[in-house]
Amino acid sequence: MARSARGQRACLGLAAMAVLAGFAGAPALADPAAVVAKLKGTPASLFDLSLARLEAEVNGDGSGNGFDAYVNFQDNEIVIFASSTQAPVTEKACRGIVDTIKLLGDVNPRTGNPDEPASSYASLFAYPEIDQAKVDEAYMETVDSMLTIQVTLGTSGQGKAITCRSKLLSTHVTYTRS
Repeated sequence: MARSARGQRACLGLAAMAVLAGFAGAPALADPAAVVAKLKGTPASLFDLSLARLEAEVNGDGSGNGFDAYVNFQDNEIVIFASSTQAPVTEKACRGIVDTIKLLGDVNPRTGNPDEPASSYASLFAYPEIDQAKVDEAYMETVDSMLTIQVTLGTSGQGKAITCRSKLLSTHVTYTRS
């Protein structure tokens, strides 16, 4: 059965439109295996893993205690940044979150001393393949000395936020308004 010239043009037109639609509307699909392979080929260090473990620990504990947290390494300090949308913007509330983070890391906020020779946060930086004594005779205590807690409550601007900051192993807390 032969098609008419008009029918052939219609089929050709539909086919051309389908091809053009395919070029215009089809998303560029990446190869998932290529993405995974690239990421797997870029190793994270144990330090990166430690920061992620610390963040997971503090943020997990924080969600049950009314605050969110993330961790960053800056100026040779490991800083736990925390905030709360529920807490009042007061020194007392800010200090309360600092103290809670210390308690959750097994540090007494009244004395600034860990319950053990080092905080439980320091243990997140320990790995069986690292001979700690060869790196630093006081490896865990050195990790503790690097940890700082910074809590911000409220919205910055016109003195409507408060930030408090303390070393993990300290009783001293500084406060600034922004």
